[in-house]
Parts: sequence; C-alpha cells; structure tokens
Amino acid sequence: MQEKNPGKKRGIFIVLEGTDRSGKTTQSKKIRDYLISIGRKCIETKFPDRSTNIGKMLDSYLGKSIKMAPQVSHLLFTANRWELNNYIKENLENGIDVVCDRYSFSGIAYSSGAINLDFEWCKSREQGLISPDVVIFLEINLDLSSTRSGFGVEIYENISDQSSVRKVYQKFSNYSFWRKINASQSPDDVFKEIIPHIEKVLQNIKPISYLWDED
Repeated sequence: MQEKNPGKKRGIFIVLEGTDRSGKTTQSKKIRDYLISIGRKCIETKFPDRSTNIGKMLDSYLGKSIKMAPQVSHLLFTANRWELNNYIKENLENGIDVVCDRYSFSGIAYSSGAINLDFEWCKSREQGLISPDVVIFLEINLDLSSTRSGFGVEIYENISDQSSVRKVYQKFSNYSFWRKINASQSPDDVFKEIIPHIEKVLQNIKPISYLWDED
C-alpha cells in the first residue's frame, strides 16, 4: 500500500532503535537539530508516548507498578503507536520531518525477546503503520549500557532481557531501511556515522509506504 502522490516534498521519517541506554534520545535530538540547521522543519516523537491514556498505563507497567499478561502489554504498546499514526502521517505530508525514538521494532523485539511472544504474531499487529525511511539501530556493548545512569529502573532493564531483545533486533537487519551504528563510541562520533544515512534519504525521498510493504 503506497501513496498515490509523489513524495518529493514530504518530510522524512527517521526511527532510532536499540537496547536500553544506547543513546537513542541523545541522537534523536542531534538529528532534529541538524535537520533544522539545514532549513528543514522537524519534530521529535517517542514511544511509548506516555501522555495518552494508553501511554499512562504503559508507564505504570514499565515502572513495575502494575502487571499485565504478555499479550495485553504488546497490544497496548501497538495501540500506542496506532494512536499517533495519523499524526505522523499528517506531519510527513506537510513537509515536516519526524524523528522517532523507538517504534514498532522495539515493540516486537521486547515482546518477542523479553517475554517470549511469537515473533510473527507481534509483527502482524504493526502491519499498516507508517514505514520509516531509515532506521538507525544503535548497537552497544551491554556491559557499557548497563553502567549508564538510570539503567535498571524499568522492567526490562537487566542484562538477560537486553541480550534476548538484541537477538530479536537482528531479524530486521535485512530490511533495506535498516542501518547499524556502533553506539559504544562517543555521542559525536556516533552522530558523524548517522549523518550520511540521513543525507542519502534526503537525496531520494520516496512516497510514504507502510509496514510491511517489503515483505
């Protein structure tokens, strides 16, 4: 399923993925600032979006305040993405770039890797969401990320779950939009490696597409 109109003037959709404390939020802000500096309009989004009613439930779940059945938690994470789908699409269509900290790939990787839900079942719930133009996967040594501030606060922030999640992330590596970056470097060096991938997307902006068109 693709848009009928050419996508030359639309915004681009950039997603940052990775295990916890890999530097996604830092790079998201750097990318936003870079795009604005070259004269583009840009907004940031983040999943889960904890401002919605669904997001508030997920915040309690992640903070270990409430428990949920595995299927319920995944469906709520997916619903949280769906409730912002039109917002993302409208911005892209209006020429505004969207930089997103976590997206469907996190949802699938955590549900399949950390709580052992079926990969294809998790993936199918995301079908039809806006597809990113590029996914920047920040790969980091877990021994390093586990020493960063805040690690261990939320439910999946432990080495065992993070290792399982990282293995599931590898299943996305064959997608044309997937780009792996060594996130064990300094934030500035990580950013230097990201920029060429952003520039390449800007040189060839295609019509909006949807998950999982490549399948």
